[in-house]
Amino acid sequence: MRKFSVCFSIMFFYCVSDTALDPESVSLISPKNLESCTNAVRINDADRQVRFEWTEALNVDQYELIVENSITKEKFISNTPLLNSSLVISAGVPYSWFVRSKSDFTSVTKNSEIWQFYLERIPTESHIPFPASLLFPLNNTSVSLTNENQILFRWKGLDLDNDIESFNFYIGLQDDNLSLEKEDINTSEISIELDSNSTYFWQIKTTDKSNNSSYSKIFSFETQ
Repeated sequence: MRKFSVCFSIMFFYCVSDTALDPESVSLISPKNLESCTNAVRINDADRQVRFEWTEALNVDQYELIVENSITKEKFISNTPLLNSSLVISAGVPYSWFVRSKSDFTSVTKNSEIWQFYLERIPTESHIPFPASLLFPLNNTSVSLTNENQILFRWKGLDLDNDIESFNFYIGLQDDNLSLEKEDINTSEISIELDSNSTYFWQIKTTDKSNNSSYSKIFSFETQ
């Protein structure tokens, strides 16, 4: 009985040791969230080299930096074992970025928060608005209609010039076929009458006083 206990302990030790730990998410440092990036290296009139930085995370062998042009939706990806990476991207555009933590011992990955920044080209230029953040309904959720078969849509817009003029609201039954439901909205919410037991897709266009504009991500939801 005593020998059995020793063998069991050894087997348990090896079993625990062979279990891979999932990577943890990083905290983003720079470029700052919802701010203007003015310290990038000038490459030419159109392009700047931006240095991205984040904190160290546990159980990580590789960090994957993902940067997206908020206007063209073009993505830039860089893999590195370091806590920073530099990319050459176009100036005068808002971007979103996040870091994905990876491990050599598991397929599980962990994403950081998503931050947004505006890459300056000319300090005095008019800034394109950041894509609106959709607050309700959230993506891939199920929501209940009111007694009037309506839903109150809510979002948040941001422009570094603080000159947002209006929002346009788009909705549809397919993500590639959205219809303009209401334009020139001067608030950040709107009630729309919908059908129950249906799947909808929605998006917000933000326009500022200089006629610069941006589109939010497309979110989907189901009605009960």
